Amino acid sequence: MFRVEQTYDYASLTVLCRAARKTVRRGWKIMRIAMWVLLAVECLLIAVLLAIGSTVEPWMIAVTVMLLLLLVFDDKINAWAAKRQMIPGTAHSVTVFEDAAYTVKTDSTETCWQYENITGLCETERYFLFFIGRRHGQCFDKQGFQVGDPEEFRGFIEGKTGLTFTKMK
Repeated sequence: MFRVEQTYDYASLTVLCRAARKTVRRGWKIMRIAMWVLLAVECLLIAVLLAIGSTVEPWMIAVTVMLLLLLVFDDKINAWAAKRQMIPGTAHSVTVFEDAAYTVKTDSTETCWQYENITGLCETERYFLFFIGRRHGQCFDKQGFQVGDPEEFRGFIEGKTGLTFTKMK
């Protein structure tokens, strides 16, 4: 049995969003590349207009800056949105992992999850991340283990799911 206490804050949600983008939501990679190309074209257009002595409309600069901010702070923006959408009382959880399933208890809910629902596993230096489909994830802080330790936990989860953890920085 393992027991992990976790608080979802902006830092953990940002890590979760980044891991989702790099693993289970890789289909968006083409969209991100297209947005970076669009940003490069916008910057080139502004540079050409300035070079030929033409005026640059303020809205062009505003759109370029907004697109740059969106691309650079994508994971932080998604974490902020996820935090705002959380049900009150669910930011702090205690999860108990047993042989058949694991139970997540918060101030307002208690949910039992089957290991076969997990579709992806990631690991960072501080967190274990579970993905349930492409749009839902769970984060478990390695420093939050009350029963068991992270090394044993890794093997336990890989055995239960048949998946291996993808290491991320």
